[in-house]
Amino acid sequence: MAILETNAKTGKSWMSESLALFKAAPNKWILLASVYVAVFMMIPSLPGFQLFSLITILIWPVFMVIAITMYRNEDQHVKQNLSEIIQMVKPKIRPLIALGGIFLTYGVLVSLLLNRDIDGLMGMTKSIDTMTDTQVAAIFQKTLPVILKLTLALIPMMMATWFSPMLIAFNNYTVAKAIKSSIAGTLQYMLALLVAWIMLTVGIFAVLIIAGIVIAMMGSLAPTLGQLLMPILLFGCLLTATALMLAFQYVSYRDVFRAA
Repeated sequence: MAILETNAKTGKSWMSESLALFKAAPNKWILLASVYVAVFMMIPSLPGFQLFSLITILIWPVFMVIAITMYRNEDQHVKQNLSEIIQMVKPKIRPLIALGGIFLTYGVLVSLLLNRDIDGLMGMTKSIDTMTDTQVAAIFQKTLPVILKLTLALIPMMMATWFSPMLIAFNNYTVAKAIKSSIAGTLQYMLALLVAWIMLTVGIFAVLIIAGIVIAMMGSLAPTLGQLLMPILLFGCLLTATALMLAFQYVSYRDVFRAA
Protein backbone atom coordinates (compact mmCIF):
# COMPACT_ATOMS: atom_id res chain seq x y z
CA MET A 1 0.00 0.00 0.00
CA ALA A 2 2.89 2.37 0.75
CA ILE A 3 4.28 1.81 -2.75
CA LEU A 4 0.87 2.48 -4.32
CA GLU A 5 0.45 5.61 -2.22
CA THR A 6 3.89 6.86 -3.24
CA ASN A 7 3.20 6.26 -6.93
CA ALA A 8 -0.18 7.99 -6.65
CA LYS A 9 1.46 10.98 -4.97
CA THR A 10 4.07 11.05 -7.72
CA GLY A 11 1.33 11.25 -10.35
CA LYS A 12 -0.36 14.10 -8.48
CA SER A 13 2.97 15.90 -8.15
CA TRP A 14 3.66 15.53 -11.87
CA MET A 15 0.33 17.09 -12.75
CA SER A 16 0.82 19.94 -10.26
CA GLU A 17 4.25 20.69 -11.72
CA SER A 18 2.86 20.48 -15.26
CA LEU A 19 0.23 23.08 -14.36
CA ALA A 20 2.92 25.30 -12.83
CA LEU A 21 5.01 25.07 -16.02
CA PHE A 22 1.96 25.90 -18.12
CA LYS A 23 1.10 28.93 -15.97
CA ALA A 24 4.67 30.22 -16.30
CA ALA A 25 4.27 30.92 -20.04
CA PRO A 26 0.72 30.02 -21.20
CA ASN A 27 0.91 31.96 -24.47
CA LYS A 28 4.09 30.16 -25.54
CA TRP A 29 2.68 26.73 -24.71
CA ILE A 30 -0.64 27.39 -26.46
CA LEU A 31 1.30 28.42 -29.57
CA LEU A 32 3.41 25.26 -29.35
CA ALA A 33 0.26 23.16 -28.88
CA SER A 34 -1.30 24.88 -31.92
CA VAL A 35 1.65 23.78 -34.07
CA TYR A 36 1.39 20.23 -32.68
CA VAL A 37 -2.36 19.99 -33.34
CA ALA A 38 -2.06 21.49 -36.83
CA VAL A 39 0.89 19.35 -37.99
CA PHE A 40 0.09 16.04 -36.33
CA MET A 41 -3.71 16.04 -36.09
CA MET A 42 -5.49 18.46 -38.42
CA ILE A 43 -3.47 18.49 -41.66
CA PRO A 44 -2.98 14.68 -41.84
CA SER A 45 -6.76 14.21 -41.55
CA LEU A 46 -7.47 16.34 -44.63
CA PRO A 47 -8.32 14.51 -47.89
CA GLY A 48 -5.31 14.10 -50.14
CA PHE A 49 -2.75 14.44 -47.32
CA GLN A 50 -2.20 10.72 -46.70
CA LEU A 51 1.46 10.94 -47.70
CA PHE A 52 1.96 13.90 -45.37
CA SER A 53 0.48 11.88 -42.52
CA LEU A 54 3.24 9.28 -43.01
CA ILE A 55 5.90 12.02 -42.98
CA THR A 56 4.51 13.42 -39.72
CA ILE A 57 5.07 10.08 -38.01
CA LEU A 58 8.69 10.10 -39.14
CA ILE A 59 9.34 13.63 -37.87
CA TRP A 60 7.27 13.30 -34.68
CA PRO A 61 10.27 12.31 -32.48
CA VAL A 62 12.21 15.36 -33.72
CA PHE A 63 9.33 17.67 -32.86
CA MET A 64 8.96 16.07 -29.44
CA VAL A 65 12.62 16.68 -28.61
CA ILE A 66 12.31 20.34 -29.63
CA ALA A 67 9.11 20.74 -27.58
CA ILE A 68 10.51 18.99 -24.50
CA THR A 69 13.70 21.06 -24.75
CA MET A 70 11.55 24.19 -24.58
CA TYR A 71 9.85 22.90 -21.43
CA ARG A 72 13.20 21.91 -19.92
CA ASN A 73 14.59 25.38 -20.62
CA GLU A 74 11.58 26.95 -18.94
CA ASP A 75 11.94 24.65 -15.94
CA GLN A 76 15.67 25.35 -15.60
CA HIS A 77 15.38 29.06 -16.51
CA VAL A 78 17.63 28.66 -19.55
CA LYS A 79 17.40 31.23 -22.35
CA GLN A 80 17.64 29.53 -25.75
CA ASN A 81 15.97 30.50 -29.01
CA LEU A 82 14.43 28.07 -31.49
CA SER A 83 17.39 28.11 -33.90
CA GLU A 84 19.76 27.18 -31.07
CA ILE A 85 17.49 24.31 -30.05
CA ILE A 86 17.36 23.04 -33.64
CA GLN A 87 21.17 23.20 -33.88
CA MET A 88 21.40 21.17 -30.69
CA VAL A 89 18.99 18.53 -32.05
CA LYS A 90 20.65 18.22 -35.49
CA PRO A 91 23.25 15.56 -34.51
CA LYS A 92 20.40 13.32 -33.29
CA ILE A 93 18.07 13.72 -36.27
CA ARG A 94 19.05 10.42 -37.93
CA PRO A 95 18.32 8.17 -34.93
CA LEU A 96 15.15 10.17 -34.21
CA ILE A 97 13.94 9.67 -37.79
CA ALA A 98 14.83 5.97 -37.45
CA LEU A 99 12.71 5.88 -34.30
CA GLY A 100 9.85 7.45 -36.26
CA GLY A 101 10.33 4.82 -38.97
CA ILE A 102 9.95 2.02 -36.41
CA PHE A 103 6.72 3.55 -35.11
CA LEU A 104 5.45 4.02 -38.67
CA THR A 105 6.13 0.36 -39.44
CA TYR A 106 4.37 -0.71 -36.25
CA GLY A 107 1.38 1.51 -37.07
CA VAL A 108 1.11 0.06 -40.58
CA LEU A 109 1.19 -3.49 -39.20
CA VAL A 110 -1.55 -2.65 -36.67
CA SER A 111 -3.72 -1.09 -39.37
CA LEU A 112 -3.26 -4.15 -41.60
CA LEU A 113 -4.22 -6.49 -38.76
CA LEU A 114 -7.34 -4.50 -37.89
CA ASN A 115 -8.21 -3.37 -41.40
CA ARG A 116 -10.92 -6.01 -41.92
CA ASP A 117 -12.62 -5.19 -38.60
CA ILE A 118 -12.53 -1.44 -39.26
CA ASP A 119 -13.82 -1.78 -42.83
CA GLY A 120 -16.66 -3.96 -41.58
CA LEU A 121 -17.71 -1.39 -39.02
CA MET A 122 -17.47 1.44 -41.55
CA GLY A 123 -19.71 -0.49 -43.90
CA MET A 124 -22.31 -1.05 -41.19
CA THR A 125 -22.36 2.60 -40.10
CA LYS A 126 -22.97 4.01 -43.58
CA SER A 127 -26.71 3.48 -43.24
CA ILE A 128 -26.93 4.19 -39.51
CA ASP A 129 -29.50 6.96 -40.07
CA THR A 130 -32.05 4.43 -41.28
CA MET A 131 -31.38 1.80 -38.62
CA THR A 132 -33.57 0.92 -35.70
CA ASP A 133 -32.37 1.38 -32.11
CA THR A 134 -31.78 -2.37 -31.86
CA GLN A 135 -29.54 -2.37 -34.93
CA VAL A 136 -27.59 0.64 -33.66
CA ALA A 137 -27.08 -1.09 -30.29
CA ALA A 138 -25.82 -4.19 -32.11
CA ILE A 139 -23.27 -2.07 -33.98
CA PHE A 140 -22.02 -0.56 -30.75
CA GLN A 141 -21.62 -4.06 -29.29
CA LYS A 142 -19.49 -5.02 -32.30
CA THR A 143 -17.52 -1.78 -32.04
CA LEU A 144 -16.31 -2.38 -28.48
CA PRO A 145 -14.11 -5.43 -29.31
CA VAL A 146 -12.50 -3.50 -32.17
CA ILE A 147 -11.78 -0.53 -29.90
CA LEU A 148 -10.35 -2.92 -27.30
CA LYS A 149 -8.11 -4.56 -29.90
CA LEU A 150 -6.92 -1.17 -31.15
CA THR A 151 -6.22 0.05 -27.61
CA LEU A 152 -4.26 -3.09 -26.72
CA ALA A 153 -2.29 -2.79 -29.95
CA LEU A 154 -1.43 0.88 -29.37
CA ILE A 155 -0.45 0.59 -25.69
CA PRO A 156 3.03 -0.85 -26.50
CA MET A 157 3.60 2.01 -28.95
CA MET A 158 2.61 4.59 -26.33
CA MET A 159 4.94 2.99 -23.81
CA ALA A 160 7.78 2.91 -26.32
CA THR A 161 7.29 6.53 -27.39
CA TRP A 162 6.74 8.21 -24.02
CA PHE A 163 10.43 8.61 -23.12
CA SER A 164 12.42 7.31 -26.10
CA PRO A 165 12.85 10.55 -28.15
CA MET A 166 14.32 12.35 -25.13
CA LEU A 167 16.52 9.38 -24.20
CA ILE A 168 18.05 9.47 -27.69
CA ALA A 169 18.56 13.24 -27.74
CA PHE A 170 19.49 13.97 -24.11
CA ASN A 171 20.88 10.69 -22.75
CA ASN A 172 22.68 9.53 -25.93
CA TYR A 173 20.86 6.17 -25.96
CA THR A 174 20.73 4.06 -29.08
CA VAL A 175 17.30 3.63 -30.66
CA ALA A 176 16.92 0.08 -29.34
CA LYS A 177 18.05 1.01 -25.83
CA ALA A 178 15.77 4.07 -25.80
CA ILE A 179 12.71 1.99 -26.71
CA LYS A 180 13.59 -0.67 -24.14
CA SER A 181 14.20 1.92 -21.41
CA SER A 182 11.02 3.81 -22.25
CA ILE A 183 8.94 0.66 -21.89
CA ALA A 184 10.74 -0.21 -18.64
CA GLY A 185 10.20 3.30 -17.28
CA THR A 186 6.49 3.37 -18.09
CA LEU A 187 6.04 -0.08 -16.54
CA GLN A 188 7.84 0.95 -13.36
CA TYR A 189 5.82 4.17 -13.01
CA MET A 190 2.60 2.96 -14.59
CA LEU A 191 0.40 3.90 -11.62
CA ALA A 192 1.90 7.39 -11.36
CA LEU A 193 1.45 7.94 -15.11
CA LEU A 194 -2.12 6.65 -14.95
CA VAL A 195 -2.99 8.93 -12.01
CA ALA A 196 -1.62 11.96 -13.84
CA TRP A 197 -3.46 11.02 -17.06
CA ILE A 198 -6.74 10.61 -15.17
CA MET A 199 -6.26 13.97 -13.44
CA LEU A 200 -5.54 15.68 -16.75
CA THR A 201 -8.52 14.07 -18.48
CA VAL A 202 -10.97 14.74 -15.64
CA GLY A 203 -9.74 18.32 -15.27
CA ILE A 204 -10.18 19.12 -18.97
CA PHE A 205 -13.64 17.52 -19.05
CA ALA A 206 -14.68 19.43 -15.93
CA VAL A 207 -13.63 22.73 -17.51
CA LEU A 208 -15.36 21.72 -20.74
CA ILE A 209 -18.61 20.86 -18.98
CA ILE A 210 -18.69 24.01 -16.83
CA ALA A 211 -17.82 26.29 -19.74
CA GLY A 212 -20.29 24.42 -21.95
CA ILE A 213 -23.09 25.06 -19.48
CA VAL A 214 -22.24 28.77 -19.38
CA ILE A 215 -22.13 28.97 -23.17
CA ALA A 216 -25.42 27.06 -23.43
CA MET A 217 -27.03 29.59 -21.10
CA MET A 218 -25.64 32.43 -23.19
CA GLY A 219 -26.79 30.64 -26.34
CA SER A 220 -30.35 30.49 -25.06
CA LEU A 221 -30.28 34.29 -25.01
CA ALA A 222 -28.22 34.74 -28.17
CA PRO A 223 -28.12 31.55 -30.32
CA THR A 224 -25.59 32.98 -32.76
CA LEU A 225 -23.17 33.78 -29.96
CA GLY A 226 -23.51 30.26 -28.55
CA GLN A 227 -22.79 28.69 -31.95
CA LEU A 228 -19.72 30.91 -32.28
CA LEU A 229 -18.30 30.24 -28.82
CA MET A 230 -18.74 26.45 -28.69
CA PRO A 231 -16.12 25.59 -31.38
CA ILE A 232 -13.75 28.09 -29.76
CA LEU A 233 -14.25 26.38 -26.40
CA LEU A 234 -13.60 22.90 -27.83
CA PHE A 235 -10.48 24.02 -29.68
CA GLY A 236 -9.21 25.91 -26.65
CA CYS A 237 -9.61 22.82 -24.45
CA LEU A 238 -7.79 20.71 -27.06
CA LEU A 239 -4.86 23.14 -27.12
CA THR A 240 -4.71 23.37 -23.33
CA ALA A 241 -4.81 19.57 -22.98
CA THR A 242 -2.02 19.23 -25.57
CA ALA A 243 0.17 21.81 -23.83
CA LEU A 244 -0.35 20.12 -20.45
CA MET A 245 0.34 16.70 -21.97
CA LEU A 246 3.70 17.92 -23.30
CA ALA A 247 4.54 19.46 -19.92
CA PHE A 248 3.58 16.21 -18.20
CA GLN A 249 5.74 14.23 -20.61
CA TYR A 250 8.74 16.45 -19.77
CA VAL A 251 8.20 16.35 -16.00
CA SER A 252 7.79 12.56 -15.92
CA TYR A 253 10.90 12.09 -18.11
CA ARG A 254 12.91 14.46 -15.93
CA ASP A 255 12.04 12.61 -12.74
CA VAL A 256 12.22 9.05 -14.05
CA PHE A 257 15.56 9.46 -15.80
CA ARG A 258 16.97 12.40 -13.83
CA ALA A 259 17.75 14.30 -17.04
CA ALA A 260 20.72 16.61 -16.96
